[in-house]
This record gives sequence, structure tokens and C-alpha cells, in this order.
Amino acid sequence: MTTFPTDFDRAAAVLLETELPPELSRHRAILNTHLDVQQMDELIFGPDSPALDNSLTVDQQIKEFTDLLAQRLTAGRELARLLSADACTCTCTCPTNTGTGDRSDEPLQETEFAFVSGSRVPPPGVLHAVLGIFADLGDPDALASADLVAALRTLPGTAEGRWRYADLTHARLAQLLAPYEVQSRDITLPDGRRRKSYRLSALLAAADR
Repeated sequence: MTTFPTDFDRAAAVLLETELPPELSRHRAILNTHLDVQQMDELIFGPDSPALDNSLTVDQQIKEFTDLLAQRLTAGRELARLLSADACTCTCTCPTNTGTGDRSDEPLQETEFAFVSGSRVPPPGVLHAVLGIFADLGDPDALASADLVAALRTLPGTAEGRWRYADLTHARLAQLLAPYEVQSRDITLPDGRRRKSYRLSALLAAADR
């Protein structure tokens, strides 16, 4: 997760007797969208890829993997748009700069992959929902991702303002929990199944942070 300014930046500004420059909303959107692209690339090619999740049927693997690829293509297109000179509204030396003044106080245009709050940490929601599912099931040490997603799909509303709980997939849940530094792991469950699962201890640690 990336936020600015950090405590270190604030301390440095005090020591150097300088002021932190205001953040431009478009620059924040570029950073957040780029981080989303990196996150999805890691999910596509990493060990948590839906294509490698043996807890899914082949049809489910294909659907989740193609959904993730579609999201990645959309995010890449949005990043390319934000990086283009035509999209620039800042007061820097971009070719299309019109010098109309600081636009940093304008609201971000919401995109599917950029958190508009100025922070990579999504608002409270999915983490509490996941912990609620654990509590309903007696707080087991771990829950299979498939079981957790199935339970979350019964909830009303939208997860982090991005997807309806009813539309969650394994890949989408992984994306929502990634900013909390929570990842699924291959775990042998009490019933003998070895599945991609989430540990309660990791979720509680994230909630404490």
C-alpha cells in the first residue's frame, strides 16, 4: 500500500523547514492504477493464480482466469490513458498544459482500479465481512478460499465499492485483501482437504494494523 506523505516525509519537511507540495489527483490516479496493474500481474503469474487453484473446477478456473485477464486489460488501458499527454491537467511542463492553475483540488474520476480516497487502503468493509464469516463458523484457524467466497456471496451490498458481494470470485477476493497484506496459502484443513485458504491469524493481524 502506498500513501503520501508518510510520517518520514512529514518529519523530513520539519527538519528541512520546507513545505510538502500539494498532491495532484491525476498523479495519485497514475500511481494507484500502476500499483493495481502490478498487483494483477502478480496474481496472474504468481502461485495464487486462479489457473493453479486446484480447489476450483476446470470451468471455474477458466472463468476466473479470463475475468482477471479482462480486468488487467482494462487497468492497462486506463494507465495508458492517464499517462498520455492528452489526459494531463496539471501545471507541469506537459505538451498540452494550458496553464489554467492547480487542479489538485478537483475530485478524481473514479475508475475500476483506482481508489479515489487518495490511499491504497480501502475503506472498512471486506475485512470485517470476512472476519464475520469466520465468527459465524466458530472462528476456525483457516477457511478454504472457495468456502469463504461462497459465504461472502450471500451478503448484500458491495465490497469496497468495487464489486457486489454476490459477484465475488477467488481472484477478486484476493485483490480486495491484498492491500491489507493478507494472502491465501496452501493449507491442509481439518477435513483433510489441502486448499488455498485464509488464516484467521493473518486476518486478525491485518485488523490490528
